[in-house]
Amino acid sequence: MTNTSMNKQGAISPLFYKKELIVIPQIIILLSVIFCLLSLLNNQAENIKVIAKINVDISLLPFSAAFSIFGGIIITLSGLFLKLYDNQKPLVSSIRNWVIYSILFILGVTAYLVIVIGLDTFSCPFWAATLIASFIYLCYLYLMLKMYFFSYIQDKRIFFEVIRFALVGVIASLFDLSTCYLFQFIILPNTLAPIWLTIISVTMGFIVGVTVNYLCSIYMVFKSTTSKDKSRTTAGRILFLAFAAVGLFMGYGLQYLFYNIWGVGYVLTFIIRTLIVLVWNYLSRKYFIFK
Repeated sequence: MTNTSMNKQGAISPLFYKKELIVIPQIIILLSVIFCLLSLLNNQAENIKVIAKINVDISLLPFSAAFSIFGGIIITLSGLFLKLYDNQKPLVSSIRNWVIYSILFILGVTAYLVIVIGLDTFSCPFWAATLIASFIYLCYLYLMLKMYFFSYIQDKRIFFEVIRFALVGVIASLFDLSTCYLFQFIILPNTLAPIWLTIISVTMGFIVGVTVNYLCSIYMVFKSTTSKDKSRTTAGRILFLAFAAVGLFMGYGLQYLFYNIWGVGYVLTFIIRTLIVLVWNYLSRKYFIFK
């Protein structure tokens, strides 16, 4: 599969343009940081309600709803009206696209609120929950915008490739989590300082997980390109490990930050860092190895 998609006029267009890959991530990160800082201004007294047998702080909802709606509007306007796509123009005149995107927008806001409240329930600070939820939500919304306003939804190969990658990610993550948990709580508990315990357990999980991920990536995810790309070459394997190593160090920081400093539950911390690293892994492999 090539790194392209067919637009409405039948011309081949790249999935992401170079200018787009520079500007949009900066906007997403900037908005996430701004919302994180603004969340520190929340001085409302807790208003705990029991919903589905879970204690939910209702006082967080107004702030979170405002952040998600405002951020969604900004990323939508940026994606549609900034000139980031060379000669390709968004299909803003399509009523169908606006209806579908509006539904996806509402679902995204709902997911944002669920993430914030869910993380708060697990004792994650509100500012940290806002940062994580904002980043995930804005990435999701921009991808939905790309799919519907730039006709990428027509290329079904992209959809199924992402699905396969997600499934492989789940399989590799299970191996990663099992190995990490084994070293953190069974083999090495109470023998090392927390930071070294984290580094060793995450590293061992990484080694097992990346091996499974590499094999599955070749034979399951990017199987339509592996006869032509560099994935089976020595340089390709080194590049694969290099990008995976970046994900590993991201995992170190996220694991130590959420579990050791903020006291977020071990499994929830693993899920958070896995989702973030998963996005990095897909984009790096897609655009530098399996292309």
